[in-house]
Amino acid sequence: MPIAPGFDLREALDLLHFCAITENDIGPPIPEHPPAGWTSVFVSPVIPPFDNLWQLWRRDADGAFAIAIRGTVFQAGSIAEDVLALMIDATGEMSLGGLSFPYAFAADPRAGVHLGFAVATLLVAELPAIGILDVLEQHGVAAGAQVFVTGHSQGAAMATLLRSYLHHGATAPKGVSYKTCVFAQPKPGNDHYAADFEHRFSNAGLGFRVTNSLDWVPQVPFTLEFLGDIDKPNPLSVLTTPEFMIKVGRALHLKIIERLVDDLGHLIVRREIDRARPALRQLLAAKAGPAASALDGAIDVPVKFSFNYLNAGTNHSLIGHPCVDAQCGDEFFEHHPATYYGLLAGA
Repeated sequence: MPIAPGFDLREALDLLHFCAITENDIGPPIPEHPPAGWTSVFVSPVIPPFDNLWQLWRRDADGAFAIAIRGTVFQAGSIAEDVLALMIDATGEMSLGGLSFPYAFAADPRAGVHLGFAVATLLVAELPAIGILDVLEQHGVAAGAQVFVTGHSQGAAMATLLRSYLHHGATAPKGVSYKTCVFAQPKPGNDHYAADFEHRFSNAGLGFRVTNSLDWVPQVPFTLEFLGDIDKPNPLSVLTTPEFMIKVGRALHLKIIERLVDDLGHLIVRREIDRARPALRQLLAAKAGPAASALDGAIDVPVKFSFNYLNAGTNHSLIGHPCVDAQCGDEFFEHHPATYYGLLAGA
């Protein structure tokens, strides 16, 4: 039986509870014990280089499953995933040392996704034995099964991309009924990715994000919309070519424009791609078989020269309460699962 569409408060509270458990961040008003009627069936080890972790839960009454992906932790790898905010094509191929890995997060050819979130999602999904796809198979998830997908913070962006990958990826189980509800989601891709996600999942009442109005994390990565990001045809199309931008920069003596679209831009791109090397080595070695040490060649990923980031999913808005006293010393106060749980339970 398919999962019932629409936002369900009880479902959302249970899924947020799982997120708090993955982050070891249980505190009032979140109950100390896991949600009633659910059993933990798998907890992954920490997955390098981004220090990811995920859990699988099963509901006793009907056998439905829930995937919960951990958010950012204060480890160098986890933080590195967040700051790898280069955009790549949402569908394409990554290659390293002569090996390649095709992937698909959207059908729209203009869709783009966050490099760090995308590579981490592919790792968590595709690793043998401990990856989501293998573990789902081990637990008999096949046509007719019900699976909820959730995550908080970094985990919310990854859970959103995972839902897309479960639809578009060639290796995902078919005929499964999915529903996504994520919390405090940083922006996983551009406007065309968001439209693709919402058209396929949110329009059917099966793709939600919950956002505290005072939480800063859903506002990042920063969105920079350029003329080239605007859909064509439009009256400004002539102004969107790099050649025209460089000419304008030279005419106005704005060397920074020329550098951004030329030398500096390419240097930034190469640096950011190289930061993803350890994750790509692990992914390709795990899927193709050779020792990771052999994967030392040039990296090739389909870079999209855009920073037009947007959140994805139907938003369930929570109006936050301003911090008071000691709360204001915590830069993540409005972001914590406990804060979200209190707002959601009291809504």
